[in-house]
Amino acid sequence: MATNSSDNVVHLDEVIVAMVPFPDFSHLNQLFVLARFIASHNIPVYFLCLADHNQDLKLCVQGGLGSSNIHFRDLFVPREESEDAGDGLPPIVTFMKKLIEPIQRICLELATNAKRLVIIHDSIKRNHIGDVHSLISNVESHMFHCISAFARYFLLLHSNIIDDDDHETMIQQMQDEFPLLESCGGPYVAVLLRKEHELNLNSGEIVNSCREVEEFLDKQDVNSVIFVSFGTTTTFSQEQVNEIALGFEQSNHKFIWVLREADKKMETEKFEEKDGKIELQKGFEERVEGRGMVVRNWAPQLEILGHSSTGGFLSHCGWNSCLESISMGVPLAAWPINHDQPFNAFFVTNLLKIGTPVRSWARREELVTASTIEKAVKTLMGTTEGEEMRQRAAELSNKVKSSVSRGRPARKEMEYFISRIIK
Repeated sequence: MATNSSDNVVHLDEVIVAMVPFPDFSHLNQLFVLARFIASHNIPVYFLCLADHNQDLKLCVQGGLGSSNIHFRDLFVPREESEDAGDGLPPIVTFMKKLIEPIQRICLELATNAKRLVIIHDSIKRNHIGDVHSLISNVESHMFHCISAFARYFLLLHSNIIDDDDHETMIQQMQDEFPLLESCGGPYVAVLLRKEHELNLNSGEIVNSCREVEEFLDKQDVNSVIFVSFGTTTTFSQEQVNEIALGFEQSNHKFIWVLREADKKMETEKFEEKDGKIELQKGFEERVEGRGMVVRNWAPQLEILGHSSTGGFLSHCGWNSCLESISMGVPLAAWPINHDQPFNAFFVTNLLKIGTPVRSWARREELVTASTIEKAVKTLMGTTEGEEMRQRAAELSNKVKSSVSRGRPARKEMEYFISRIIK
């Protein structure tokens, strides 16, 4: 809302956009990127999320794309002296239910300051938005799916994860229906290609870590380093960590390994990260010094993937990571853990053919041995097969980048959406 100081006349904004993400980084990151794209069109955007997440995102947005039009509204959950433990719901579900009231209250407030309120919400949050339409007359809402079109297709039509025996049938079916998802990440990719989206974290420890990563990569040959990261929701057993370390040591390939415990979701207003340090076997970091680097803090994933020295990505295949790897032209060693990740892994390995599986999904409960990891790393980084994957990844990267340039399909779709919400 704007005020003319000369006559004290209050002018309502034509449109205000409220973004309502699910408070997990893999989800809110995509909506935040979309928020920046919308804000860059001079549309005020309000990001409704938990206070701790908003604080981190404020650091990201400083001076970057759409920064002057992005505003943050913190969601606070009333702390109750006693919880109703008899409803049988998991703690996270109970916690999410408590967010309904503050979300609706903020939406009501925003609606009074605009001729129209446009709500864009994570598909998981649709129950939080349902009653808003009956409370506010000048509102429209749009649901955002944070998983790939491929994964959503199979989740809707198939009850089971793809098994190895079904590969040939599924490959043919999906090649017919998904020749190339040029717009698989339209707005996300568009902003990925802009340097200013990167995190601007001021923690001295993180800054030093980023500097060390950059210095390490600058010393390596082109396509010689494999980046290893399993996202923010994966914690391996100590036994599995030992096998990963041994696999990389035996591979003799250069690597950057982000080793940290998962962000722990808690039924409080704060989703905290555990402070425990994962142990590596004595002498490991000394033995791989010069060719291997272990990062225990946040790592600049996109910058690492975009560096010329990075030639592969060992990943859990979260959709954010897949999009970033595709955008930067880096092939993957696919190690899906849960959720939509098996579908994404199948997509990049069997359809796009820019990745190699670390192990089959059917054996997901088994320990992945050092020899299996060594084989996957060597396949991706040291064989003709791996080089062909790298070439296909580079070609796909060019197609994706082209799709978000002016006049191309993904850019047209996003510009149409902008014109639709401001009409």
